Amino acid sequence: MKTGDDHTFNSLPMKRKRTYSLEYSSTENLASAKLTGSPMKRKNITPSQETYSYLPDECWESIFKLMNDYSRHHLNSLSLVSKQFLSITNSLRFSLTLKNSTHPFLPRLLKRFTNLTSLDLSHYGYELDELLRKIYNFPLKLSSLKLPEGRAFPANGLRTFSQTIKTLTSLTCCSHVFGDNNDLSLVADCFPLLKKLNLGHPQFNNHTNFINGFHSLLSNCQYIQYLDLNHTYFLNDQHVAEFSLFLAALVSINLNGCWRLTESALFSLVTNCPSLSDIKMECTTIGKESIEHDNSLTDFEVSPQLKSLSLADCQHLRDENIVLFPFMFPNLEVLDLSYSKDISKEIIRHVLRCCSKIKYLNL
Repeated sequence: MKTGDDHTFNSLPMKRKRTYSLEYSSTENLASAKLTGSPMKRKNITPSQETYSYLPDECWESIFKLMNDYSRHHLNSLSLVSKQFLSITNSLRFSLTLKNSTHPFLPRLLKRFTNLTSLDLSHYGYELDELLRKIYNFPLKLSSLKLPEGRAFPANGLRTFSQTIKTLTSLTCCSHVFGDNNDLSLVADCFPLLKKLNLGHPQFNNHTNFINGFHSLLSNCQYIQYLDLNHTYFLNDQHVAEFSLFLAALVSINLNGCWRLTESALFSLVTNCPSLSDIKMECTTIGKESIEHDNSLTDFEVSPQLKSLSLADCQHLRDENIVLFPFMFPNLEVLDLSYSKDISKEIIRHVLRCCSKIKYLNL
């Protein structure tokens, strides 16, 4: 006992804590660890030893996946730690963006990342057909391919590419220059499993060839769910009515900038595409036909599956068009009417009262 001026302290004997250590009969298998009751002992480990190799690759892979969810740069740092980590991080790389600077290293990259599912060529400036023929030599299971904009459609390269890569479900080729309708027919022949197709801003000398080729494509690709035809300015209501018959699985469509389209195109889509939940028809002439033909929007049927409708900058929209939206689209969650000048406050209140599920409204 020790007595101070103001306080008294009891000096009790300290009870030694029992600690446990893990002893490993094999550094390669965590399951071989034996729990002992001896006090923890630290072992001197040289830097050359793989102190983390006793964990199975599956364990590290789970950890790295969690880290990769926060930042893709973590994998780059981890790959420098050891050969084991390099091998694991290589297997976790599923997407690759090729640029001009990576052109000389293409074979090494494709050998290294064997689990790639997505390839982005949008920043690649060299010959496309030649590149696609090189990729043909690697048995990748790609599901997504993004081609650079404003180039001639690489028909020959894609034909070779598809001989070994038959798993593609997403293809992006914006602003491409198409030679004839055989180019689009080739897409269907090479990639019949497509679910996502982006052909925005197509450049075609003969519009009829594009339409014929597109019909051929859709008749052979029955699984398309996401379709982007933005700024295909020669599309009209009749075209949309015809190709919507092939799109039973369609979930989302982008027709922004297709200024020839009216509400007849909207009617064809919601009637013929029973799964369609997202429609973008900005900068179109929706509303014009109603004005000229005695309010044809009243002929529309109820489409409960539609959740998102974007009609920004549709200058012909009026209150008499929008008043019907709650009846036609009772489950709307997203509505974009921005830059539409002739819509009153009263009609917006009406829509919000009747469409109680709206979460996003852009005026």
